[in-house]
Amino acid sequence: MNFRKFYFIVCSVLSVFMFTLGVLMLVYINVTDVYGNQENLNNSEKSGSLIGDLLDPFKVTRMKSVNVFICGGDQAANLTDTMMVINYNPKTAQINVLSIPRDTQIRLNNRNAKINELYQNGGGEFAVQRLSEILQTDIEYYVHVGLPAFREIIDILGGVVYDVPVDMYYRDPLQNLTINIQAGKQHFDGKKAEEFMRFRQYSDGRANEYYDGSDLKRIKAQQNFVKELIKQKANLYYITRINEILDVVFNRLETNLSVSEVLKLSMNLDKINAENINFFTLPGRPVQQELSYYIIDKIETMKLIDDYFVVETVEIKEPVESVEPTEDSEDSDRELSLNKGVN
Repeated sequence: MNFRKFYFIVCSVLSVFMFTLGVLMLVYINVTDVYGNQENLNNSEKSGSLIGDLLDPFKVTRMKSVNVFICGGDQAANLTDTMMVINYNPKTAQINVLSIPRDTQIRLNNRNAKINELYQNGGGEFAVQRLSEILQTDIEYYVHVGLPAFREIIDILGGVVYDVPVDMYYRDPLQNLTINIQAGKQHFDGKKAEEFMRFRQYSDGRANEYYDGSDLKRIKAQQNFVKELIKQKANLYYITRINEILDVVFNRLETNLSVSEVLKLSMNLDKINAENINFFTLPGRPVQQELSYYIIDKIETMKLIDDYFVVETVEIKEPVESVEPTEDSEDSDRELSLNKGVN
């Protein structure tokens, strides 16, 4: 047997072997959801015909849409001046954002309280449990972003260009805080972005159509800023740097999300655009009782939750890359990812 014939036979055998191995892997992937749960191969409703599965070049991943409670403020005191529930559908890349006024009235320890006390009184797990009860939907994750982390995230992203509608000036010597932002288009670094997000009223008490001292006006400004941030940064350049960004900021956050869970949820981030984002404010009205409160409109809130914040299982059928969870604990998982790329 000459060398050419021998080489041809070996290559043919290897090709058949690799093809068979690839088919077996494809079948395994298509009948296993993202959490590793085995599906029944004979279930025609989920997997279809075997031939169809073998010829299908796309991976079928079953995931849930997810609600995440995002809050921000002074991390040392566990204060939450900014609160949002974000619903993300990984199939459609649809994002729904529900801003929650910090003065929203709730019952806490058999007394009237404001909703921004939840995190301070019981931490993230307690906050998402109570919020799930109040909003009657499943909120699985929380992320508390301290002021230093917020500044660092904006700086890592290269800042944000934002068109400020009015001059903004506020000074509070007790907090050693001065906010002085001029109207017009400008580039915000992390520090300026933080000042913009915190601004609610003028030192001299004046009001205009953008700011009147109320939390609702500040929420509207924050929503506009977040929408512009996503519009500028949800692109391929920053998506490909997600590991780098997570390595820097993850240990600055308080969250029950692991790095691998974040990467799973980010599998379709390239599809996100400003048109896919809906912003809402918790329905209700401000009242003056012994303190200033915001009273929830329960009927309108339930309509909003049913339309935009229900958790459902979705199937993603496209050539996407995902990071499978390991058997290690979440802490080990986080440490391994954070140390990735460190020389």
